[in-house]
Amino acid sequence: MMVPGYAVTMYQYSNTPGTTPTHNFSPVGIAAFPIVKYNDRLFLDCALTLGANSDGSATAGIGELVGFYKINDYMTAFLGNFSPHYGIYLGILDDFTDRFGTGVGPVGMGHGLANQNGVGIQGGFQAGYSKFTYQVYAANGPQLIADTSAADIGSTGMLKYDPYTDNNRNKSVGWHVGFLPFSNSCLELTFSGEYVPKTGASGDPNFENINATSMAFGLNYYHVFNPIMVRVLGEYNSVRVTNYHYSWQVTDSTSIVLPDFNNKQNGWFAGMTLRATGSQSHFLSNLEFAGRLGAYNPPKDALWGGAQTTQTTFTITYYLTWAIPLSFEYDALTQNGVTQKIFSTVLFFRF
Repeated sequence: MMVPGYAVTMYQYSNTPGTTPTHNFSPVGIAAFPIVKYNDRLFLDCALTLGANSDGSATAGIGELVGFYKINDYMTAFLGNFSPHYGIYLGILDDFTDRFGTGVGPVGMGHGLANQNGVGIQGGFQAGYSKFTYQVYAANGPQLIADTSAADIGSTGMLKYDPYTDNNRNKSVGWHVGFLPFSNSCLELTFSGEYVPKTGASGDPNFENINATSMAFGLNYYHVFNPIMVRVLGEYNSVRVTNYHYSWQVTDSTSIVLPDFNNKQNGWFAGMTLRATGSQSHFLSNLEFAGRLGAYNPPKDALWGGAQTTQTTFTITYYLTWAIPLSFEYDALTQNGVTQKIFSTVLFFRF
């Protein structure tokens, strides 16, 4: 049994024109990932998380619980609650390897796939000098929020992934393909996606047959131009929900009317990091500079959508050890011409 994990603590200052600046110090969270090896073929992977809410309360949960069976060197089967490989952000930039700090995540990410219950296969194989990685799965899939009550109508059209039981008999089908064209694996191009034929509740004449398609395209590149190591990362993703005419009027005293809207959303980010790994100076070799641009485009006219948000991020990270990066992060989030500036200091412990 092996138990890797991490703990994060952070100080954050936020300033939006016309509002009172806020500042907060908090233990962001701690997580452990027990990996149990039963034999050379059978493994169990679990994610245990403990986080802090803004009101000071704590939240605990199981982020993942997956059993793996190694069929051969090129294929492994899995079953359970898993996080699908999706683009770069959810496929490579997890909490252990995020090169841009963890103060504010890229606004264009996190709107697509999330943890699901299902079964699948994954693996990789050599193709000459090149390599391929893959993942294919079937899962319960997301569920469409379609509530006519005044309290929840504003969320109509969203997809939720947290239920453990399915709301219909149809299953989602997902995939991830990674292509590494060079023998040193310095470049990876990814294509991920998921198709859900039915997202509404079984028997619902209005919403049962609404389907959804999520796709993500990613790029991950690194190379050492002595003495500088350069990393370039980027992703574009989109979510499309069909049959998007959710127009009705609530029959209670609030008389809320939900307009029709084109239920499509997309996001992207592109970033680069520079680190003088070949420097003779111990201080400079442990210093990394990162920059990132990104945007999120929500569904037009959706009550939960809002306007486009753009993001600019700069980060300076010093590696106290390989497992303890200290990051100073600046984020500028712009929406409707108003820019929110956020300064974060993040101390990350890996174990």
